[in-house]
Amino acid sequence: MMRIFLFFKLMLIAICLPLLWFGLSQGATVIDTLKMMAIGTVASVAITAFYPEIRGIKSGDVVAVVADERIPSLIGRPGRAVADGKRNDRIKITLSNGGEVVGVIENYNGLISPPRVRIIYEERPVD
Repeated sequence: MMRIFLFFKLMLIAICLPLLWFGLSQGATVIDTLKMMAIGTVASVAITAFYPEIRGIKSGDVVAVVADERIPSLIGRPGRAVADGKRNDRIKITLSNGGEVVGVIENYNGLISPPRVRIIYEERPVD
């Protein structure tokens, strides 16, 4: 979900700044403004694609916890990262039921789905 919001914020900037420049500059042409919008759109897509790889997962981020790598993220259990990490790092995750798991960050997935973490170890409370 974070990626889609990032994309729309960047697109808003990519559209508003060239229009502001067009409105305030006396030598601005429509073609120059459209070129700036096109460059801004490409930059928005590129930043949205590479930003999760650079940022990784931060403490408090929502992740999808799966037991098998073949399970899609949307089907995984939701959890919150307790520690920061990047792809292939082991991190601790707190599940919504209060349990804790240790998993490996597999990927950062698509525009809507959260990052996927595969369980390595799960702590279960003793009743």
